[in-house]
Amino acid sequence: MEIPITFHSDEKGYFDRECPNENCLYVFKVFMEDWKEKISDEEVHCPMCGHTDTSDKWWTQKQLADIKKTAVNFLSGYVQRELDKSLRNLENSTRGNKFVKISYKPSHRLTFVNNPLGQSSEWEREVVCPKCEIRYSVIGTAYFCPCCGYNLVEESFEESLDSIVKMLDSLPEMENLFCHSYGKDKSTTMIRSIVEGSLGDIISAYQKFAEVICNQITSSEVRPNDFQMIEKGSCLFSKATGKGYDAFLTKEELSFLNLMFQRRHLMVHNGGIVDEQYIYKSNDNSYIVGQRLVIRANDILRLVNTIKKLATGIKMLR
Repeated sequence: MEIPITFHSDEKGYFDRECPNENCLYVFKVFMEDWKEKISDEEVHCPMCGHTDTSDKWWTQKQLADIKKTAVNFLSGYVQRELDKSLRNLENSTRGNKFVKISYKPSHRLTFVNNPLGQSSEWEREVVCPKCEIRYSVIGTAYFCPCCGYNLVEESFEESLDSIVKMLDSLPEMENLFCHSYGKDKSTTMIRSIVEGSLGDIISAYQKFAEVICNQITSSEVRPNDFQMIEKGSCLFSKATGKGYDAFLTKEELSFLNLMFQRRHLMVHNGGIVDEQYIYKSNDNSYIVGQRLVIRANDILRLVNTIKKLATGIKMLR
């Protein structure tokens, strides 16, 4: 038995999909025409986590519920029709019987209407893969193309930095909201955590970006943590292309970049408590051993601008 089920796209022409990886379940949209014509039956990639699976595994929870509801309605109508036939036959079989007579009056008949199933409302952000040109739509940052799995590291890197800037610009409003909900003390602590966390987010985004770009221009082995160290990252690009970080940044900018990378290292590995190694590697004499770093929003914004300038130069090396 087959139940024909069709789907409508949203108003922009996109079709809802959901990652089958239970640790992800990321919902995204693929242009319906591209899903039919370009997506492989054997391989679809999650834009968020990169999970790969066959094309029949990407139903959203709502789609599965709608399919189940359609199937139940169809089967209810089918069962009623078959029951009607059986009871009608039974009624007819007792005609002329002097001892037993069965009559049957059908109840309200169930009507199955096979309407096409729709999608959720369209989203703002639409992406076109630079490699296979498939069209898809996401909320927030996406890292992989659903069709070919292309790593959108440049797009996600820029999106991550822009999101951090917007978050920092919203700190006063966030602090007021936190203060109203949790009180002044917790509000201050939460805002400090956001600022400190953004330092790690920026450097993590950069190291992934630099790793991918470097792999595109050299066959040498490159590890992600190579780009947590300014001198080592610069040497890798210099060895591959003849140009290191100093081709794009001033000495002052390089010094500041090294300072912030060392601060990130200290925050992650020593809880922000200054030690001799930090002072030696960063040349930061504004602290003494045993003090705790203070990460300020204006330094984070300056870091974003410096990283963007460096990234623009690095992209030109390809």
